[in-house]
Amino acid sequence: MRSEATNTWLLTGTSALLHFLVDGLCVCCLYLLLSAYGGPALVGSFILYNVLAFLTQPLTGMLADSRFLPLLLPLAVVFLAIAVVLASLLFANTSPTTHLSPLTPLLVAFPLGMGNSLFHVWGGKIVATTTGNDARALGFFVSTGAFGLAVGMWLHTWWVLYLFLIMIALLAVMGPMWLIRPTSPARPSAIGAISLKPQFVWGILLLLMGFVTFRSFLGEILTIGVTKAGAMALLIGGIAMLGKALGGWVAHGAGLFAAFNLAIAGAISCMLMKGLVLWLWLPGLLFINGTMAVTLCWANKTMPGREGLTFGLLAAALMPGYMLTMAGAKLLFIAPILLSTLVLTIVIELGVLWMLRERRADVLCSSVVVNILTNIPLNLFLIYVTSSWPAWLAGELLVLLVETLWYRYFVGEWRRAFVYSALCNAISFLIGMLVQLFIQLTDKIL
Repeated sequence: MRSEATNTWLLTGTSALLHFLVDGLCVCCLYLLLSAYGGPALVGSFILYNVLAFLTQPLTGMLADSRFLPLLLPLAVVFLAIAVVLASLLFANTSPTTHLSPLTPLLVAFPLGMGNSLFHVWGGKIVATTTGNDARALGFFVSTGAFGLAVGMWLHTWWVLYLFLIMIALLAVMGPMWLIRPTSPARPSAIGAISLKPQFVWGILLLLMGFVTFRSFLGEILTIGVTKAGAMALLIGGIAMLGKALGGWVAHGAGLFAAFNLAIAGAISCMLMKGLVLWLWLPGLLFINGTMAVTLCWANKTMPGREGLTFGLLAAALMPGYMLTMAGAKLLFIAPILLSTLVLTIVIELGVLWMLRERRADVLCSSVVVNILTNIPLNLFLIYVTSSWPAWLAGELLVLLVETLWYRYFVGEWRRAFVYSALCNAISFLIGMLVQLFIQLTDKIL
């Protein structure tokens, strides 16, 4: 009979293999549709997929922290299977000359993104709690996704898609059942928790999220000019995977602070000298990915018992960094706009909560975080995709829904959560409109 430690590491290995397969399946499915129908018809699908796969993880992470945790992996598999079936039907019933409705590919992107989101928070939660927040296990689990993305891009064939789905289903059904019995979340002492006041907890999480955004940004900067296709995509994915896994082992042996400082010093040095020695982007990418396990460990220590939420927050923080990199030369122009609208929204919504006599530090601080998660992506979408009134209204309604779910997690009441979300968004929206009208009026007068 295997020991509990052996079972725990077998579960971590199974979760890591699932991570490889899930990310590989998702990108394989998207690239199959892209190669069949071209880019214009599928731009919306890629955007929707990334929004759902990353930005919904704080919400699905809340589910992972609840009694619904055992249901998340089966539900993720169901979503992924639905996406594969829909993609197969779409491929079978259309041709490259067929005019695709903009809504048609979205039918695939929705279950694909949701399946990806549910799996990631399940894996992040289960690995953290069953291993006692072991940096080696966390680094190993998160590492395989990068290589899965590269393999999915390189081998985007239908037989690979079906093979990955079958393997995911088998591992999801058999793995957790015979590797380890369901356990309750690890005690805070096992996680190595830090006891802090709510405002300090959220402050640390904001710093970690800011660093994750910076890490995403730096990772893209390091690979500018590198053709991310074919063998090069596999090389990039392999280096990212190796960096994340090694970072966990270094953190376990040398300590979190030492591993973090070493990785940052190495990454910045490589970036500064990249202009002199072009191939230095390779070790630079290795170093920056070595911080992944460290940030996860710190987040879990800061908010014990909410490992699903913290995993989702750090995952969501990846998107702004990637989107800002895509801005290119426009970054200096849009950064002040994003910052000013974000600060104004945070101040307004905190004021509304205060007037509603909300004094709990956990709720007030979480309001800052949810505004960062919703305001920046919404404004980037309005800047780069469309700023039409329907898009603006749809975005505000989506934010209303997200913030209602968010506040429900912290206040424990649906009615109060909806009131908070509705009043905060309505007042910030109206004040924003007044500011826009004032600016336009001033421009006309001048």
